[in-house]
Amino acid sequence: MFLIPLLLGALATILPPLALTALMAHNGHAARLHPQLPLKTISWFFLIPLVSLLFFGSDVLSQVHLTDAVLGTGAIALIYLLALKAGARSNTAFTWATLGIIVYGLLRAYAWGSHLEPLHTEALNSAFEQMRQIQQNIDESVIQATLAAVNKLWPAQWMITQILALFVGFILFKSFSRIDEPLFSRAFPAFYNLFILAVLPLYFIPSLRLYFFNALPPLCMIPFIQGVAVANQKIASIFRSKVVRVVIMILLLLNYITYILLTLIGFAYMWKSPLILQQGDTPQ
Repeated sequence: MFLIPLLLGALATILPPLALTALMAHNGHAARLHPQLPLKTISWFFLIPLVSLLFFGSDVLSQVHLTDAVLGTGAIALIYLLALKAGARSNTAFTWATLGIIVYGLLRAYAWGSHLEPLHTEALNSAFEQMRQIQQNIDESVIQATLAAVNKLWPAQWMITQILALFVGFILFKSFSRIDEPLFSRAFPAFYNLFILAVLPLYFIPSLRLYFFNALPPLCMIPFIQGVAVANQKIASIFRSKVVRVVIMILLLLNYITYILLTLIGFAYMWKSPLILQQGDTPQ
């Protein structure tokens, strides 16, 4: 069982989101064989990134990629497993892992922002240049406004990508480990909402406002997921056809205002969950 985590550790140095999803899926399969097996095999995941960081992490970009593999991927899966071992339910474990991504993402931006931001700007400029070539009559003012708005949000983009990868892995973990609990049978824990409320005052501090804009969207991912689950349940109570439900959800998600509404719905719904950690899930 050590070979797959070892290979995923190497993959994480190149594609952290894919590696995180695959590692969560592998851990779910291992948990199905024995509940303690994932914690015994996950250590192999860290071998290649840590050795590479020790011997080949001389330049900044290498340090970023290798640290992403260790702290942004492997440590996140480990947090999820440790939370389950501590008795948390799977939704709560996912919540702690998501917070791990956000904390690391903000520290990542603080530590290496001066090196990563120019690369992100260059990538955006290249993407918009291709758009100009494809669509000749595109409004230049729109491009510049979009660049100005998006350019400073690269930490949030990285965190959201990792959270989405974690969520896919979370679904696969539950499926492979046969955790005896439907995916959205329980709300995500209400204590998570307190973290969202805690970052709101940062908006009123000019020197920290950028951290507010980069922290809030990733923090809102869990309420958004919760809101989608609530909306899906309501739609399912009206329409029995899965095809109809999928079409309705797709139409809803085509409107960006719906994202805000679903996030607010999820935020409100999560208050129904107790603030204390609940007894953990048990793979069957």
